[in-house]
Amino acid sequence: MRILASTAIFALVIMLFVGFAMAQEQEMTMEEYNAQLLEWQTREAEAKTAITAVEGEIAALKAEIAQVEQETANEWQEIYAALGTDEAGVAEFRSSLNNIGSELDALAALSPEELFKQRKELDALEAKLNELMQSPTGKLTELEDMAAMLQGKISQLRASMPKAIYDEYTVVKGDYLWKISGKSDVYADPYQWMRIYTYNKDQIKNPNLIYADQIFKIQREVGPNEYLVVKGDYLAKIAGNPEIFNDPTKWTKIFEANKEIVSDQNMIYPYQVLVIPE
Repeated sequence: MRILASTAIFALVIMLFVGFAMAQEQEMTMEEYNAQLLEWQTREAEAKTAITAVEGEIAALKAEIAQVEQETANEWQEIYAALGTDEAGVAEFRSSLNNIGSELDALAALSPEELFKQRKELDALEAKLNELMQSPTGKLTELEDMAAMLQGKISQLRASMPKAIYDEYTVVKGDYLWKISGKSDVYADPYQWMRIYTYNKDQIKNPNLIYADQIFKIQREVGPNEYLVVKGDYLAKIAGNPEIFNDPTKWTKIFEANKEIVSDQNMIYPYQVLVIPE
């Protein structure tokens, strides 16, 4: 409003001078001329006074703004001090969150199958985000909101990811697990018949009895709650794996979850697919 007032005053001054010039073109007596000149001079003086007043108000407002900005800066310094950081620290924290966001966007561009193969990278990003948010700096509302958005992206990626990657094989007459496993489009290795058996234990009660038209899942990638036994493994060793429980004494959890295929806790075989309980 003050800016509009200033503009109106300047416009009034211009109109006065324009009116004065037009009046000179008209015939008038000296007395009329002096009277009109006095009126215009008075108006000009009033306009200048009003301009001075507005300029003073503008200067006062600028001073008030500067004071508020200084008070705001002081309050932020107190907040930063309470969090054990400073403006540069907050900027660095924000940059770290933005980097995580960029990496999540790159994962989101992958197909569900490719994303499944990169699930450890997704786990690492989530762990990094959780670690960041343990810092007092992460308590700032802006940064909390950013973290919540990133966690939402992670949840969406996990929801779009398949639980496991597998092909399907339809049993034909004359098939048996050793034969199927040895086929070039399956595992090209008959010794991996145990993998087919344990991965399809819901359909195969006896590995020596399979039937035509059964459809078996041929595992291609191990799922997040699965473990493919390799030569030399035993339950305590698997439980001690840092990516499993990191505690050999928890082998009983694996044993209890796989009693259908592990009848003896001391006997497991390569290519068995074990369920890893949460």
